[in-house]
Amino acid sequence: MKLRSSSFLIRLMLLSIFIGTLPVVSLGTFAYYNASRTVQDKVNESNKQLLLQMQMRAEQTLKTIDNSATQLLQSPVVTRAFEGDITNEDFEMVHELYQGISRIQTYELGIQDVFLYSLKKKWMVSSGGVGEYSVPEFRPMLEALSMNEAGSFWASGLSEALPGSAEAVYFVKKYPFNAIRPTGIICVVLSTDAMKDMFLNGQLGASFILDRQEKPIVHRDSGSWEAAEPDRSYLEPFAASEASSGQYAASRGGDDVTVTFRKSSYNGWSYVSVSSNEQARAQNKIIGWITLWVCFGILLITLGIAWFGSRRMYGPIRNLYSAVTGLPSSVPHGSSGKRSGELQVIGERVDYLIRNQSLMMNELKGQQKQLKEFFVQKLFSGTIRGGDFEEKLELYGHEKPWPSMCVIAIHIDTLKDTRYEEGNRDLLMFAIGNIVGELVLTEQRLEPIVQGDYQVTLVGSHGDGDSFKELVFGLCVEIQKAISQYLDVKVSIGISRSFGGFGEAPQGLHDAMSALKYRVSLGEESILFIEDVQPQTSRPHQFPSAEEIVLLDAMRSGSEEASRLALNAFLEELLQAQSQHSDYQLSLLRLLVDLLKFGQELSIPPERIAQNEASLIQSLFKLRHVREMEEWFWTIFVLPYLQELGARRENQFKMISEAVIDIIRREFDSVITLEDCASRINYHPHYVSRVFRQETGINFGEYLTQHRMDMARKWLKETDMKIAEIAERLQYNNSANFIRSFRKYAGMTPGQFREEG
Repeated sequence: MKLRSSSFLIRLMLLSIFIGTLPVVSLGTFAYYNASRTVQDKVNESNKQLLLQMQMRAEQTLKTIDNSATQLLQSPVVTRAFEGDITNEDFEMVHELYQGISRIQTYELGIQDVFLYSLKKKWMVSSGGVGEYSVPEFRPMLEALSMNEAGSFWASGLSEALPGSAEAVYFVKKYPFNAIRPTGIICVVLSTDAMKDMFLNGQLGASFILDRQEKPIVHRDSGSWEAAEPDRSYLEPFAASEASSGQYAASRGGDDVTVTFRKSSYNGWSYVSVSSNEQARAQNKIIGWITLWVCFGILLITLGIAWFGSRRMYGPIRNLYSAVTGLPSSVPHGSSGKRSGELQVIGERVDYLIRNQSLMMNELKGQQKQLKEFFVQKLFSGTIRGGDFEEKLELYGHEKPWPSMCVIAIHIDTLKDTRYEEGNRDLLMFAIGNIVGELVLTEQRLEPIVQGDYQVTLVGSHGDGDSFKELVFGLCVEIQKAISQYLDVKVSIGISRSFGGFGEAPQGLHDAMSALKYRVSLGEESILFIEDVQPQTSRPHQFPSAEEIVLLDAMRSGSEEASRLALNAFLEELLQAQSQHSDYQLSLLRLLVDLLKFGQELSIPPERIAQNEASLIQSLFKLRHVREMEEWFWTIFVLPYLQELGARRENQFKMISEAVIDIIRREFDSVITLEDCASRINYHPHYVSRVFRQETGINFGEYLTQHRMDMARKWLKETDMKIAEIAERLQYNNSANFIRSFRKYAGMTPGQFREEG
């Protein structure tokens, strides 16, 4: 019996073309759609962050003016002045008032003028003089501002009494603050030209600040508001929204724009930015063309592979049929039924193998734990695909994958000074795995396994974002405490970035183990998130290999010798595995892309690379032998990256501690916590706590208390502030707690300290 090869070969080739074409088209469509959406999302998120920075920058200036004006208004000289009349002959009092005003009217704040106005005696003092020697034309404006019901408020508008009759912003505060009939007010005039410095250079499109009545205070575009914005219909969703912040798409002058807004709870102002979507569309168009050409090239390759591959695949099928039937390979032509019979015979043999496999699986049911660990091992090693692993979830008691997953890796810090010896390490890892299995619920994890000296567990949850991160951190704290309590062993735990598919588990394992490498700087019993020690987002490599991972790890460690050896080993393995010139060129191109991605993930400045992408590719394709390739990659990428990472590693801890100290010194008189500081500098509190203690020698709470006590000593010596007032400003619930803390710090009570001073 002989196969009708032409018919079978054509069907096999058509099937190969279909199988090769459909994924390429689907992948290209998905890649373009996903990339386009990602570009727009990144632009929108960037606009949100820039607007938040603009608001924080503006409100920091406004609150500084508020605090300075309040301090001046509550000073003894202003209180004494409001109680009586004042003339040009009261030289000493006027001089003190000038000094108080000059302390507020600094260049950095952009204050145009400061007015003190007595509502009873009708005198006025400003930086220009007293009464008629000041700006008497501004008196009606002050009278009008004093009619406002609020005790303290911000206002804006045009004042013809001020020089230039320009738009200005006014901060008004009454004295006494909550009095129905105040005796005086302070008015700080801030020029809108100074407020333009609050806008950030990196913002896209137009940005402006609106007051409570949605009137513009300052606009980023040149020209008047009415000329720049004749049609404000695109702001109607913002005006109707009750949310404190948001973002939506609209049309502005026939152009599609994205409007981002934030409403301030401090003074009711609104911060708005309007950015055009044209830039994102242009980027998407480039991505679309690149995707189209790549897909076209892959399709051509698919057609060639389908033709040659089908012909080569036909021979083994014929030989297999001959083997299973026991007939010679040269058989007469048969009918279509005969052709179906050939596959049927092969199918029968496959069914036999499947039945044997089923029997084997039944025998393995008694070894459930070992089987679970076996598949988890295959998952982490990358020898089983994520989709195939999902089919085995029933073995672990799960119906479907978790939307959020991460890998935690536990490692024993040291066995020195413990009751264990190095030979007990395997037994300890087994015990640690049992503890993890007891503390983490079955529905939240896969089977814990041991990878070398690491105990590794994949943890999952139906939550996402910060809630999932807090859940994982809480589990790690419980595990660490339980191991210390029952085994009397200190361990550190590394936590990978969260991911949504089992196919990313090998990268998660690598991230978790990589995080543990940074405990060298933080000490024992550390819990390290990979995004804290490596803040930049990491994406799974599209060209994974053991040699490439070793190279990237060596670069992260900062060792030039190890990086040189890893690069040499990678190139040798790469060229040994490639048979054709075009194959290793494509592989080298992948390595180039991975190194560019590596630099982007770690936020290494593009200036570290001496060439742009186009010239890099041209130079790469001109390389002819291994020595040239090694020297090219070393000079262009590896050495500059090592130098940048080395400098960054030296500065990171110092930058974190200095940022926290700066927050403490600026906001010591408000409620601040370690969690707030960590959130503002985008690090996990546990990581910031360890870095701060290592850099300063004391923890966050001790440093904050110490600084507050230093300020208390200064106020007790230099001011007449009451002890209760100092305690309140330093965030103590009552004077007794403050006195107790001060005595512990200074060795005496605040009253005794003031008497001795």
